[in-house]
Amino acid sequence: MRNSILIALLFLTSITSCTSDNELSQEEEAQNLRELFSEIENLALSVDCENAAEWSFTGYGIKACGGPIGFIAYSVNIDVDLFLELIEEHREKQRAFNKKWGISSDCSVPTQPAGVICQNGSPVLDY
Repeated sequence: MRNSILIALLFLTSITSCTSDNELSQEEEAQNLRELFSEIENLALSVDCENAAEWSFTGYGIKACGGPIGFIAYSVNIDVDLFLELIEEHREKQRAFNKKWGISSDCSVPTQPAGVICQNGSPVLDY
C-alpha cells in the first residue's frame, strides 16, 4: 500500500513538474521574439540593395495598444510569401506576449516611410 501511494505521488509530481517546465518566463518569451525578428531581418537583408525599385517595406511587431512597432525594408527578390508569414507570426506572438504579460506601450504611431532607397548596398527607409 505504501509503495502504491509513493508511486502515485511520484506520478503526480512528474505531471505537475512537466507542466511548469513548459511555461516560459517573460524573458525567455521576449528572447524568442528577438530571435524570430532576427530571422526576419536576416531574410530581409539577404539581398544587396542595388535597385530601390526592387524593394518594399512593411510594418512589423505590434504595440500593446495596436499598430506596428516600426517598419522594415525587404527585397522583392526574396521568398516574399515566407517573409510576410514570418512577419505575421511575429505579430501574433507579440500580441499574445503583450496580453499575457500586461505589456503597455506609448501608443505613438510610427511614421510610415515613403519608400526605400539604396545606400552602399543597404536598404534605407525613406521618410
